[in-house]
Amino acid sequence: MKPLIHLNYPINKELLLLESKKAKETAKPWEGGHNYKLDRWLVSYYRSDYLDKIMVDLNVMGETRFYYQEPNYYLPPHRDFGTKCAINFVLSDNYCPININGKDYMYKQALINVQEEHSVKNNNTERLIFKISVFDYDYETVSKIIKYRDDKSV
Repeated sequence: MKPLIHLNYPINKELLLLESKKAKETAKPWEGGHNYKLDRWLVSYYRSDYLDKIMVDLNVMGETRFYYQEPNYYLPPHRDFGTKCAINFVLSDNYCPININGKDYMYKQALINVQEEHSVKNNNTERLIFKISVFDYDYETVSKIIKYRDDKSV
């Protein structure tokens, strides 16, 4: 099974960008265990009615957040801790690929197996993503129940 499944959910990008601006006011450097901190990879844990609607429409529940990756910043290879899989929507116009197990994947929106090692080398503009982190179900399970799969690209 591929580690990424493209989606074709009809997002309201303008609304998501407005939400991301509000969320950025509370964004902080991402932190993990053992005082691990990434100053150039910001996260804002954020919830709204629209974000909840997206989850209901996709048939997936999780925690919503926005991530802001600084220009030219390399997010090193890692596996997400606690998150079994994720749905990412790239909101940046000038987007770059995610590298999963040594292979680059271009996407605008996708279900991603974040238990596979992945990294992102950003280009010269800020990378902005809206992410739904799924804690209760693994990638394979979610791949079977998620709506708006773009099966032409699988």
